[in-house]
Amino acid sequence: MAIVWSGFSTLAELFQWRRYIKLLLAVPVLVVLAVGSYKMGLQKGSMTENAFHSSESRVRRDVIQTPNSSSQIIIKTGGATYTRWGRTECPSGSDAVYSGIAGGSWYDHTGGGSNHLCLPTDPLWGRYNETNEKGSKLYGAEYQTPSGIDLKHFGGRSAHDHNMPCVVCRSQTKTSVIMIPARNICYDDWTLEYAGYLMAEASSHTGRTEFVCVDGSPEADPAGFRDENGALFYNVEGVCGSLPCPPYVPRREITCAVCTK
Repeated sequence: MAIVWSGFSTLAELFQWRRYIKLLLAVPVLVVLAVGSYKMGLQKGSMTENAFHSSESRVRRDVIQTPNSSSQIIIKTGGATYTRWGRTECPSGSDAVYSGIAGGSWYDHTGGGSNHLCLPTDPLWGRYNETNEKGSKLYGAEYQTPSGIDLKHFGGRSAHDHNMPCVVCRSQTKTSVIMIPARNICYDDWTLEYAGYLMAEASSHTGRTEFVCVDGSPEADPAGFRDENGALFYNVEGVCGSLPCPPYVPRREITCAVCTK
């Protein structure tokens, strides 16, 4: 039997070309398989996407549709927290986390904490040693000759030396909270939680504390008023100079507002 080389100089060269031909013949098959796999992927992706949108729509319908078409569903997405100084209840639209009593460092101490605290009335204890006196002390708080406030919760009596209550609140729908000094109305697009007067420790005392917004219609702690001092809350006034006057006016009580958004 005669072997026709048809232009190939060696047998090895012939086998090499045969391998090339097989590869060329296999390319269309690979292309077809790749295209088929791609189409199946698109179909699966489309099915997954459709299932997602269907599920999303179903959830949306579950949220919006109710047996009674006139009923409404309110989704609570709040989280903003703030302390309402001088009151025992939160404003409408906020939930009370806990209520308690205002506290802080002794008004004339040079050390200790500088911030005021809203202390719960149900403290829990860890490990303790009552035989050792602690280096830092915590006291209750009193109003000191407050002016400008509404005294309806005091029966018209002075709020001086009354112990101060407080309540920590969480907004049901708002996520941001700020205290604005020198205003009793919030800026546009913000919601007023409460307004009142800026208070802090007296400038003449050794101790130094933060400024807080005390409710303009405060309450007194049921413990009464015994002039026991502790952390003291005084009205704040502006001093002209580096503080521009106007718009600030000396001797006027600085207002404040707690606002959420």
